[in-house]
Amino acid sequence: MYLIALLSIAIHSCYIGSKVVVSLLALELGASQFLIGVLAALYALLPLLLGVYSGRLADTIGMRVPMLIGAALAGIAMLCGFAWQQLAALFATATLMGAAFVFYNVSIQNLTGAWGRPEQRARNFNILTIGYSVSSFIGPMIAGFSIDYAGHGRAFLVFALFTLLPIAALTFYPQLVRVPLHKSERQERRAVDLLRDPPLRSVIVMSGLMVASYELFGFYMPVFGHSVGLSASTIGVIMGTYATATFLTRFFLPVLLKRQRPQQILFSFMLLAAGGFLLMPFLRDIYLIMLMSFAIGFGMGVGQPISMTMSFNRSPAGRTGEVTGLRLTANNVARIVIPLTAGALGSAFGMVPVFWMNALNLAAVSWLARR
Repeated sequence: MYLIALLSIAIHSCYIGSKVVVSLLALELGASQFLIGVLAALYALLPLLLGVYSGRLADTIGMRVPMLIGAALAGIAMLCGFAWQQLAALFATATLMGAAFVFYNVSIQNLTGAWGRPEQRARNFNILTIGYSVSSFIGPMIAGFSIDYAGHGRAFLVFALFTLLPIAALTFYPQLVRVPLHKSERQERRAVDLLRDPPLRSVIVMSGLMVASYELFGFYMPVFGHSVGLSASTIGVIMGTYATATFLTRFFLPVLLKRQRPQQILFSFMLLAAGGFLLMPFLRDIYLIMLMSFAIGFGMGVGQPISMTMSFNRSPAGRTGEVTGLRLTANNVARIVIPLTAGALGSAFGMVPVFWMNALNLAAVSWLARR
């Protein structure tokens, strides 16, 4: 399971780190906040279209081929940014990286849920999300320092090298991702049928709102930092502080789950993160910004492992990959709609409405969890 988490770190670092490079290079090339929002939305365009399909693919043929497709597309996306440092290339990089991540991420989450015994599932998802925290730390840090000391193009090249590990592992060690496939009893598969299950539908909606907040933080924290005069490496450190907080939260999560129901944990921690987003746009001191980023990361860190475990546990037999794909499709609807809205708000009114919209998203998750 730890090797699976390591493979996840390699691609997720590219995904998270590329957003920092894309945002800062776009600003360097004169892009507006609205155009930044368009680039953020492009990361979600192909995942929106391919989410359920990639899940069905994982359910029927296994995880290896979709993960190989995802790793290869991630490498191509990074090389595209390295070769052509223009706005048009950034559009291609964002679109390809989104496609890469949906194939890779749906399969690796499905693999995590199927790995080992059912009673190990919560532990396995927690290990996977600790890996996400590690990559959320090293991705922005590598991006920031690479930009400052080697330039935007070489930053993309560094991330392209990250894809070689999963490509090699999946090519020469295929047994790593082999797990039993459970066939669905029903031949007809309609994603809309899954949404008729109220508890599953609630998890999918909450997941979409939480992921929209993660994404906006990843894209607009660099914009906010740039607007207050911070260097790329300082922005990387701030985002690393956020990732450190999510990392710590996921170590405490198993203890919290023994004492409280998942819904109660989501209610409290989402409110903490919402409060952080309310205050962030008014801060200018670097240490206060780091402190608030830590509070936001601490609050949001519980969201991924809880939503992944709940959605997998509530999936019909043989359709776990499809449910994962549907959840990620909902996530990507939010990733398209909310960044475009945020970009328009940011261009018209500045950064405050963008951060406050994030606070509203998380307050809505808190309310849904309490219900």
